[in-house]
Amino acid sequence: MTGITNEYQQPVGNSLPDWKPCLRPERITLQGRYCHLEPLSRIHTDDLWAAWSTAKDSRGWTYLSIGPFSGQQQFSEFIETAAQSNDPLHYAVVDNSGKAVGTLSLMRIDPANGVVEVGFVMYTPLLQRTVQASEAHYLLMKYAFELGYRRYEWKCDSLNGPSRHAAIRLGFRYEGLFRQVVVYKQRTRDTAWFSILDSEWPQIKLAFETWLSAENMPEGMQQQGLTQIRESLKGSIPAKNRTVVQVRALEANDRAAWLPLWQGYLTFYNSQLHEDITELTWQRMLDASEPMFALGAFDEQGKMLGFTHMVYHRGTWSAEDHCYLEDLFTAALSRGKGVGRALIEGVYQHAQSKGCGRVYWHTHETNAAGQALYDKMADKPGFIQYRKDLK
Repeated sequence: MTGITNEYQQPVGNSLPDWKPCLRPERITLQGRYCHLEPLSRIHTDDLWAAWSTAKDSRGWTYLSIGPFSGQQQFSEFIETAAQSNDPLHYAVVDNSGKAVGTLSLMRIDPANGVVEVGFVMYTPLLQRTVQASEAHYLLMKYAFELGYRRYEWKCDSLNGPSRHAAIRLGFRYEGLFRQVVVYKQRTRDTAWFSILDSEWPQIKLAFETWLSAENMPEGMQQQGLTQIRESLKGSIPAKNRTVVQVRALEANDRAAWLPLWQGYLTFYNSQLHEDITELTWQRMLDASEPMFALGAFDEQGKMLGFTHMVYHRGTWSAEDHCYLEDLFTAALSRGKGVGRALIEGVYQHAQSKGCGRVYWHTHETNAAGQALYDKMADKPGFIQYRKDLK
């Protein structure tokens, strides 16, 4: 949520008065250090078939809508058709020896809204888990953002663990699960959605460039991992892109800024609450006699970027109270800028001032982006939550 409201006090999105549709991607060569992308054509067929023929079995086709192929003729027919397609727009990944070792595409191309998806990622065993595999993704997303696209998507079968992990490693953020959205190969598919926004791209681009540099890749072997580099860069964001965050207790006059964020939080978890419950929650958090508290994160101009709510309670295993961090939410445009971390650290400080011995919280198993942060800030004890609603 943006925190912006219209004349009816309804939350609305940021204004884009200068927005213009993007250019469509073209069939051009994208040059990298370790590989390059060429528009897919029939000349790549023999290389690609030979590369796929190195596979020990057909597991590489399990989560693709096409394949495995009965033979080279059927594969050649697919390449011929794919090479003529404008959406998806397929590219061959060509290594520095001149051999095509995989393909990927830009698809669901939406210039009017500035949205494009990377898909049909068909990496042969010769390309998988190589520097070229990651550089190919970098080259394609770089091209999309240079064309002005503001959202770059990644979607995969929710059961495709390697694809989900690859998306997070490359810098994508998990957005949610679309249930029973596709039928393919005579089975149902829930689709996991990931994305990179244009506001997030500068830092992701810098991480890729650092990772791909000759200094980090002597003889093609990485010294630091891509995720490690991206995390280290979060503390060195240029001043114009850095968010200075102040965390403080929420006050009565913060309600107007808190409410649209609270509504965004409920939407994120596909939940609805009666406005009476929202009002009761707000009043309880301001009541000094209640064990509920709220903190807000604010930028230098005083705009609220996120909030956290916590509840204090006694426990049976210690004399000190426990602090349950029940809610945590940051505005979409503020994610990846240290706001969530600042809020959690604010909870730690608040709980210490109350003499608490523990802070704990839960998150949904699909919240991969949140877990990437939480794993750095707390221990994961391994307990499973059970719940029974009594109403």
